[in-house]
Amino acid sequence: MKTASYALLISCFYIPIQPIWADHAEPSACVKRVAPLLTKKEMVAEWGGIWGLFQKTTDFQNNSVHGIKLDNKINTILFHLEYLCNTIDGIPFNELSNYVSTNLTEKGPEKFKKELIILGKSEGEIEIWFEFEKFAVTNRYRTLDPQRIFHAIDSARHFINEYLELAEKIIRKENTDSVIQKADDLINQIEAFFKEDSYMSQAIYENSRVPHADWDEDVGGS
Repeated sequence: MKTASYALLISCFYIPIQPIWADHAEPSACVKRVAPLLTKKEMVAEWGGIWGLFQKTTDFQNNSVHGIKLDNKINTILFHLEYLCNTIDGIPFNELSNYVSTNLTEKGPEKFKKELIILGKSEGEIEIWFEFEKFAVTNRYRTLDPQRIFHAIDSARHFINEYLELAEKIIRKENTDSVIQKADDLINQIEAFFKEDSYMSQAIYENSRVPHADWDEDVGGS
C-alpha cells in the first residue's frame, strides 16, 4: 500500500462488536485477503471437514479425533486473522465492557461490586469482570500494523492450501498411508505458527481475555 494512502485509512470497524469508524477501507482490504482462504475452508466444510472425511473412510474412522483437531486449528487461524483485520485501530467495547466501565465510572468499584454480589455474582466473577474492563479500556485504541497482518495472512495461506489438498487426497483415496501423519504434521505446524507469529499470538491472547460467561439475564443486558 502506498504511503500516501495511509491518511485516508485511519479508522476501521470491528465485527460483530460494532463501533462507528470514519473509514472502512483498511479492514475491508485486509478481510479481502482472508476471503480466498475462507473459500477454501468452506470447500472442505462442504465435505464434512477432515473429521467428516475420516468418518466416511473405514481406514481413518479410529483417527477421527485428529480430524476434529485439524478442523479446529484451521477455524482458529481464520477467526483470528479476521479479528486482526477488524481491530486494526483498536478493540471496541462489547456489551460487557461497556456495562462494567459505565457502572465503575458512575458508582465506583465498591458500590458496583456490592450491587453485583446482590445480583448473584461471586467475588471471583467480579474480579474477572473488573480485570476485563481494565483490559478493554487499555486496548480500546491500540493499533496494529496492516503489513504485519498481511504477513500473517500470507503465512497462513500455506496451511489452508495443505488442508484443502489433504481433503482432496482423502476423497481421491490417494497416498492413504500418509494421511494421518500429514494431518498430525499440519496440526503441529499450525501450533508452531500460533506461537511464532507475534500477531497471531496477540490475537489469541486478546480473545482469551474476554469472559465467556452469560451475563445478560443477571444484569439486564440485551
